[in-house]
Amino acid sequence: MREEETETCNFTFEGLEPPRNSPFIWRDAVRHRHAVRLLARQLAFKETGEHATANEVAVHLKEHQARLTVEAEKLIATSSSFADWRFPRPS
Repeated sequence: MREEETETCNFTFEGLEPPRNSPFIWRDAVRHRHAVRLLARQLAFKETGEHATANEVAVHLKEHQARLTVEAEKLIATSSSFADWRFPRPS
């Protein structure tokens, strides 16, 4: 049987600043995450071709998810078309 751990955390939030002054920081993070996922799916669809089935696209996305996610993040960070979906959003 495992012994109970009695160590407690003494971490406090005193003196910490919020990451930004925006009250919508979590909304922006979620928007960015969804944009990356959507763009990664679109890249997977483009790579598999227009005649691929939904299952084939899903398998391709699963196999190459890390690479497609990095490409999508890079595209969002560099393209002016995706400026609204960057995180953190420009002030």
